[in-house]
Amino acid sequence: MKSYFCMPHPAKSKKLCTMNASDQDDYVRRGQILLSGSGSKFEIGEKLGSGAFGQVYQSRYTKKNGTEEGIVAVKLVKYEEGEDADVQREREILNLCAPVENVITLKKAFTFILDEQHFMLFAFEKYGLSLESMLKDRIINVPNTLKVGYIVLGIFEHLQKLGIVFRDLHPGQLLFCSDLVHMKLTDFGMAQQAKRNKNTTKEANTYVYAFDAASVAFLLVCCRTDAKVMDKPELTTSAFVNELRGVKDTLLQNNMMFAYEFVDELTRQMRGNLSYAKLQRALSAGLVTFDPDDKFILTDSVPSMLA
Repeated sequence: MKSYFCMPHPAKSKKLCTMNASDQDDYVRRGQILLSGSGSKFEIGEKLGSGAFGQVYQSRYTKKNGTEEGIVAVKLVKYEEGEDADVQREREILNLCAPVENVITLKKAFTFILDEQHFMLFAFEKYGLSLESMLKDRIINVPNTLKVGYIVLGIFEHLQKLGIVFRDLHPGQLLFCSDLVHMKLTDFGMAQQAKRNKNTTKEANTYVYAFDAASVAFLLVCCRTDAKVMDKPELTTSAFVNELRGVKDTLLQNNMMFAYEFVDELTRQMRGNLSYAKLQRALSAGLVTFDPDDKFILTDSVPSMLA
């Protein structure tokens, strides 16, 4: 399996904590109550997971007036005192994304101090299985693969209009509702804001939105092969074009010709303005019977899984 976009990642500016959040002890315990400055209450439940910058817990959300908001997913991000710029940026980006369909909904966000440690709490709508969990030891069929890619391209089109670069697409960032009808993008911890309608950086011929678009090609490969992860570098346009040639080789080797026209179109766009609408059309053309309005195809397994 070829390695795509795998160059050393530039040093991150995040000053959240010195240790990966997944390597630390649990930030909170089951049954613990966290209060916002406005009086909202979050009762911590089971731990759902963790990553480089945060830990995620199921939680019961109650407003100050006693209104029950139900179960939410609470992401806790630890940061150093006086170094909250990154968590505040993430909150600002999430608020900007509120109108975007298929982006996880932020219900509440606030900072607090616990045991002399500074935290930002993000409360999101509770969703179900991730695409990553569905791809464990299996692949999904071609129509479902196309639908996953089509939805993500639509999300990225809206983000581009808002001047937001996601920079962290992989199967673990895509969550499904309980009946697998809807899929949403989550975790904007690596996202950045870019100037609208400006494609290149001042430093080099680096396509600001290129990684987001190119990462969709790799996501398709993840759905149909045993490749499940991808590094997140900043590459020049020429480097992206070279890497996409490697993706095309993998498509040939793994009987994925349905994505060939999409990658060709993506390669053509690397030196011009990205058009996600054109990319969606190229992806849809990969299978004559594909209709983006069709629902995901499910198996009869319990719990339901993508076919």
